Amino acid sequence: MLAIGWVAGEANDTPWLRRVTAPLFTLAACGIVAAYCTLATSFDNSIRYSGAIKQFISAVIETSERDGNDAALDQLRQFDSDSIETYQGGALLEWLAAPIVPDPDSPENDG
Repeated sequence: MLAIGWVAGEANDTPWLRRVTAPLFTLAACGIVAAYCTLATSFDNSIRYSGAIKQFISAVIETSERDGNDAALDQLRQFDSDSIETYQGGALLEWLAAPIVPDPDSPENDG
């Protein structure tokens, strides 16, 4: 509607219509773009977080099977101490995506 009013104001040489509809159209377009970017970022973060949690759980299970339950518990304790309540900011995602490296000094690796 605002775009049509703006075009009509230009076509009919109606200055008051142009002065009202042009800024309103620009603000509405910027608002739509901002809302889209916010939603897209939120969905992307949610998908990345879910994938990172799935990888983390798989890595803990693999560590438990490979190095024993103590190594897996150590990873869970580290996650518990480092994790934050939210996925915003990406620091938790980077930590979750990092590979779990077995401790070469652990008793489970002596065999």
